[in-house]
Order: sequence, then C-alpha cells, then structure tokens
Amino acid sequence: MVAPESHNQKPTSSGSASPSSASTPAVTGGTADTAATDPPNPIWGTPVLVDSFNGTALDTKRWAIYDSPQVKLMPRSPENVAVSDGALRLTGWIDSAGRDVSGGVASRINLQYGRWEARVRAERGSGYSAVVLLWPQSEHWPTDGEIDILEVPDPERQVGGNFLHLGSDNRQIENKLYADFTQWHTVGVEWLPNRITYYLDGKAVWTVTRPTSSHERNMIPTKPMHMTLQHDRGCFQLIPCRNAQTPPTVSMYVDWIKIYRAPSTLL
Repeated sequence: MVAPESHNQKPTSSGSASPSSASTPAVTGGTADTAATDPPNPIWGTPVLVDSFNGTALDTKRWAIYDSPQVKLMPRSPENVAVSDGALRLTGWIDSAGRDVSGGVASRINLQYGRWEARVRAERGSGYSAVVLLWPQSEHWPTDGEIDILEVPDPERQVGGNFLHLGSDNRQIENKLYADFTQWHTVGVEWLPNRITYYLDGKAVWTVTRPTSSHERNMIPTKPMHMTLQHDRGCFQLIPCRNAQTPPTVSMYVDWIKIYRAPSTLL
C-alpha cells in the first residue's frame, strides 16, 4: 500500500557519498550482529544479516534513511529515526515547520528470493501505520511488485494485514491479521519462485502460490527486493488522518530483523 512518491526519496548516508535515489545497492554478502546467538535455521541456514539495533545510532552501512520531509504523500525525515534501548524507533509528529512527518529506512541488501523476519510493535494513535515490506531494487513499482509483510493502519493496532502487489495495473491481494500490535510480535515472509508464505509469531497465516493454469494471474514477483521499515503517515489510502485524540508523538519500534538468502535446495 505504498505510493511511488512515498518511496522514491533520497536517503541519507554516513558514507562519503549519499545514494541519489531510494534505490539501494545490491549487497552480495552480509554481516550478523556479534551479539546474535541464534543457531542457523535448519532450512534457511545462517542469515546474511541480523540487526538487533543495540547501538545508539542506525548503522548506515546496512540501512538507508529516507530524507523527504517536503513531499506531499508520507513525508519522512532522518530526525524521526532513532536507535536506543535495543530498538529502532520510527516516530511520527508535527515538526517545527508544522509538517506532519514520520520516518523510514531501507535495507541495503537486495535478494531474489529469501526469508525476512522482524520483531515489531506500534503505539496507538490515528494518523500512522507501522509497515514492514519488500520493495523492488529496480524501483519499477508496481510492475516489479511489492510484498507487504505487515501493515497496521488501525489506530488501535488490533487489526493489520499482509498485502501483495504485482503488475503495471497494480493488482493487489490481501490477508487480514488480528492481534494486539501494541505488543511485540514477530512477522515474516518466505519468498520463493513458486510461493510466498507470510508468518505471524512463527505460524504460517497466508500462502500465495504460482498458478498451474495459464488462465490464472501469477502474483509471485521475480525481481530482487530489499526490506524497508516504515512508519507511514496517514490521510492516504487505508491510513486515517491525525485527529484530536492522536498523541503528540506516535512511534513504531523494531527489536530486530533477520534476512536469509534462499538456499539452492529451495529454488
């Protein structure tokens, strides 16, 4: 449920040069947090990236931070992105210029097929949606697809959803999720050539398969994608506007993420 304008934004970088667009460079390898002690997944192996957000700032070698407070749809600013107390925090508020702004970051690892997981929670408040998704490296949206692992536009954070987009006509299908997303939950997706399976707290909640008939529409993307973590501002699509009951700040938290490359045995 992301508009092109909301994603095609210039991310900031601590390197010598900033990327010129939201497109993130392909990364062939990956690194895991030294603090991570989880054993390799018996099917997926060792993650190419584990980030537990244990520092005091986001690692911009791993993540691009969106910097577009001036856009009309879903403006985002680096000021709304913070790391503390072992979590990434993306916060929406009215800034000093009177703009309703939030935050978002994009992984620099692009993969064609894999497994992505994130442990997240979101504060109550109309006007924002916690979002975990996969976005095409090509930036050709919606043609090359979009895999929404989680969206929670519900102000009370009791209803969320999985979404899948593909094709120049932006064909979209969805699955509703019912949980208290003000509490920590682990969401995930497995993307393979013949299926996409979505997970909530380790349980498969929705599977989309490649059709066996040529008369059915295939909804499985085929181009490399990367994970993004977004706290999307409302008054757009399914996300309500801010109202009198919205707190001054509303945050989405990410405890950790894991990214796995699909092993050859699954392809």
